[in-house]
Amino acid sequence: MRKLIALTTADLVKTFSFRKYGFALLLITAACILNYYVRYPLWLNGEPFLFSFMWYSVLFITFLMTGIVIETGSLHIQKKSFHVLLITAAMLFALKVTVPFSDLLPSLLSVSTKHILHQPASWAGGVLLMISCILFIHRFKEGNWDLYGTTKTQSLSSYTLFIVLMLPLLIWASLQTDFSVMYPRAKIIDETLGAAAIPIHYFVFETAYAADFISIELFFRGFLIAALGKFLGKQCILPIALFYFSIHLGKPMFEAISSFFGGMILGTISYYSKSIWGGWLVHVSIAMLMELFGYLF
Repeated sequence: MRKLIALTTADLVKTFSFRKYGFALLLITAACILNYYVRYPLWLNGEPFLFSFMWYSVLFITFLMTGIVIETGSLHIQKKSFHVLLITAAMLFALKVTVPFSDLLPSLLSVSTKHILHQPASWAGGVLLMISCILFIHRFKEGNWDLYGTTKTQSLSSYTLFIVLMLPLLIWASLQTDFSVMYPRAKIIDETLGAAAIPIHYFVFETAYAADFISIELFFRGFLIAALGKFLGKQCILPIALFYFSIHLGKPMFEAISSFFGGMILGTISYYSKSIWGGWLVHVSIAMLMELFGYLF
């Protein structure tokens, strides 16, 4: 694992380009100004399914294709399957975030229970959708039923150290106003049920939240790294990191910006390790710590 971390660090340094990262940061800055300051929301809330699906499909493919242009200088790859992959990836993740899985909750549940299970149902449905779709894509492309990026990770110790090093930054972030508005995500249980809330409510909510990161890692660091890497090699990492940034535009601005750099690091590690599990550990640990610090601070 130390060899992998060293290789990742060396690769990021070796491929660093002021022009490349300058254009990427310019795109990120423009998106943040629109989304957080001009108040032109790039991340929708409460819009009809069809409109949301079309909007996110365009948003995601815009960031992905712009990243490819930044990295390679063009989109002129003379393979139809390359362009089909870009459209499929954008539409698949757009489906994940727009399908109203919460509508499948049993009608016999109370209004308050449906309210607190709305987001967990969306997370759980997204996980099932993503795993099913990637299984079929793997079967079609590779000829067998499997999931990209599920190779066993050699060691998780280096990832654990990374999480420990992130603690001061997470504590600082948890003290910021925009973070306190969003985290802990489970505060919806307190707001809805008050003293009637019981441990099982929090367990179901946080379990679904943690599971959602499996679908995110399978998609970004498993499927996309493997599929797009066949066309672009290591040059797939920056476009995927920009795509990854775009799905965070509904989060606090600092979290959205840092997601790009996290996507670069985890994407590079996954490119070499062919495994999502270290990235999932980092991702879910940070999320759970933000939940904890949201309550503590």
